[in-house]
Amino acid sequence: MRISVALGLFAVTVTASPTKFGRGECAETIERDVAVIGGGASGAHAAVWLRDAGYSVVVVERAAQLGGHTNFYTDPASGTSINVGVQGWVEYNSAFDFPHRMNVSTSGAMSFTPNTVQYIDYETGHPVAGYTAPDQADMNAALQRYLDVLEQYQDLVLPGFFNFPSDPASIPEDLLIPFGEFAEKHNLSAALPQIWDATAQGLGDTMHVPTLWVVQACGAPFVRALLGTAASAVPESGRLYDLYDSVAAFLGSDVLYSSTVISTTRSDDGGDDDTAHPISLKVLSATTNKHTRIHARRLLLSMEPTPANISPFDLDDSETAILARFNYSTVYAGVLRHPSLQTLNAYTNRSPEPGSLNYTVFPVAPQVGRIEYVGGTEDIFALTAVGTAEDTAEGMKRRVNEAVEAMIEAGTLPPPSDGSDDRKRTVEVDFELFADHGHMHSRVSAEELRAGFITDLYSLQGRRNTFWTGAAFSAGFSTVVWEFNKVLLPKVIEGL
Repeated sequence: MRISVALGLFAVTVTASPTKFGRGECAETIERDVAVIGGGASGAHAAVWLRDAGYSVVVVERAAQLGGHTNFYTDPASGTSINVGVQGWVEYNSAFDFPHRMNVSTSGAMSFTPNTVQYIDYETGHPVAGYTAPDQADMNAALQRYLDVLEQYQDLVLPGFFNFPSDPASIPEDLLIPFGEFAEKHNLSAALPQIWDATAQGLGDTMHVPTLWVVQACGAPFVRALLGTAASAVPESGRLYDLYDSVAAFLGSDVLYSSTVISTTRSDDGGDDDTAHPISLKVLSATTNKHTRIHARRLLLSMEPTPANISPFDLDDSETAILARFNYSTVYAGVLRHPSLQTLNAYTNRSPEPGSLNYTVFPVAPQVGRIEYVGGTEDIFALTAVGTAEDTAEGMKRRVNEAVEAMIEAGTLPPPSDGSDDRKRTVEVDFELFADHGHMHSRVSAEELRAGFITDLYSLQGRRNTFWTGAAFSAGFSTVVWEFNKVLLPKVIEGL
């Protein structure tokens, strides 16, 4: 389960060069069976699985730590550890085997702060007049109707698109129509605020995207957790990052942290080096400013396949054309302080349009989805925000500040005060941690789906000894991606 929209992996901004590179250019040359690019949920799991299966592996991770969208902040005043990004592991098949394999429990209980929720138009700062949340019984009934429909299609989309129809005429129309139409067709309006708040706002303009992508953002495993018929687990400590601490210790020096791939050569055969490794990567460490060359027999890309991310990987025109069809949002999570925000309150963004009152209209990106008090702390608030593909972290921070200022100007929040008579002073939001999850929620139009996009996407698996994992090929939940890997990874090692 993710915080609102969340769930990261690897961003590369250096242009690829197809030129092969010699041994003398790099400080070190290493050889592995599989090179994994990105150490988030999918990449970390894959690396452990491969090691357990007896194969050598190296993980290239841009950040200084594993975990991708799983992050945390420890409040120094209370000692409270706050999960930032991923909020829990949704029960799905046998996916809990992974944390158990890493000696991390799944017996902890998620904690929820009993906040009073205010529904605010963040553009004006005023509460949305007449807005009331759906009755709990009505919401649960609508969620059950949603789940009943999802279960008709889950074999097509979970844990990946392995069984998705290759014949466009066989794609269920329910998955192609805009989500707003789907919701009206199945009488889901009372469930929509929960679906949007929890995850689906990450799609940017949720009510108008093909329903398939909402199903991937808020699918059957997650809805079961919302209804209480499946677990949403955390470690006994409550700190999800315990898992990645354990993975990091297990993988040791087989993770290259703070490192990016700057160029690649890939081939279908055994390669032209004396060890018959068809994959060659040149990797730059931001810590040492030195290059490492990796020879591998297989390449596993565990990241959102954005143009920037894929540029160093020697893709051919066909691969590039397929992946270029994706559209994205940008997603942000964090923790903050501001003296005007009130404890035991949550401020949830809502549209002021009339359709908001019957739950058919929601804010579109760029927007700040929610700012809510974190229980057990003196003055810490969690935030979620969604941008367009062009938005940046700095721009979204400004948007958070503007939302808080708008609420102060509207009288929704009290002005900050330092005990003086100056009640009009401006106080900036203090971001204790602001996590830029980058481009997420990869999606294409209904027309692209009818034209065979999913078949084209999956045709990339294995091409030139390269395989793909992560949310773009599965769904944006850790446990679903772990189950996806269990299907994919036997294909990765086939023939090694």
